[in-house]
Amino acid sequence: MRQILEVEKLATFGGHKDGLYSVVHFDDKGKFYTAGSDGFVVEWQLDDPDKGKLVAKVPSTVYAMCALKEENLLVVGQNGDGIHLLDITSGKELKSLKLTDQAVFGIERFENELFIGTGDGWLFVVDLQSWSVTKKVKASENSIRSVAVDTQRKNVWVGCSDHTIKGYSMESLAEIRELIGHANSVFALTLTPDQQYLVSGSRDAHMRVWNLDGFVETQQDIVAHMYTINDIVFRKDGKYFATCSKDKSVKIWRTEDWRLLKVVDKARYAGHGTSVNRLAWIGEDVVVSVSDDHSASAWKVQGL
Repeated sequence: MRQILEVEKLATFGGHKDGLYSVVHFDDKGKFYTAGSDGFVVEWQLDDPDKGKLVAKVPSTVYAMCALKEENLLVVGQNGDGIHLLDITSGKELKSLKLTDQAVFGIERFENELFIGTGDGWLFVVDLQSWSVTKKVKASENSIRSVAVDTQRKNVWVGCSDHTIKGYSMESLAEIRELIGHANSVFALTLTPDQQYLVSGSRDAHMRVWNLDGFVETQQDIVAHMYTINDIVFRKDGKYFATCSKDKSVKIWRTEDWRLLKVVDKARYAGHGTSVNRLAWIGEDVVVSVSDDHSASAWKVQGL
């Protein structure tokens, strides 16, 4: 079925002094947060792009954040300085926790635990109430670049710089599976909202779809971009998803048949001029992207 999408650039959000590596949103009302190399954590509203609010300044580069939506808190992962818990209303740091001297590249929450992947290959489990490490496992001699949580099967998956994807039981951190297929670091990892598929993106520019029902196998192997795939995010209902890349583009896909529907780039839509590093899908039809060009952009996707 041919589906035609139209894309409108809603706004550009400027003010950061360096490249951006993380974006998260709390709800579908248009509030989101950006962070990157300058250490600024900034709050934005989709309908007011000129009024970014500085929430916090942390000492080093931020590669990952995690929204604790019910508590109105934000976990910020730093380069070499562990994780920081911020109250987004007051901007105050409530707690911090040093994990290793390497960067934090992935933070995911399930119930009362955080699953954190670091640049020296460790997967940490942090209890939110005690704010302490309760379990850890060495997943790779290289970096863990991405983390994804399977809430249905109670497993956590990590994408590594040794080209592998590894799965662990949340309860015991026993390894349950190693997925081999990518030819380079796995920078992007997420599950479809129905938890049936694990979707990975790599420096090899391939996107792989792994069927988690029964025997884990590659359902799809798609050359999705020209260069590194940095992030993959699904719309809440799982019908569509977006990818972004070092090739400076954002792409919109249909999950039903893994079909590419639209390419958002500089030439056609005044997109980013450098690597697009992270994405957030807000509501039904808005995708926010952050880039090495120091800015965030919001895109309204019509025809979904």
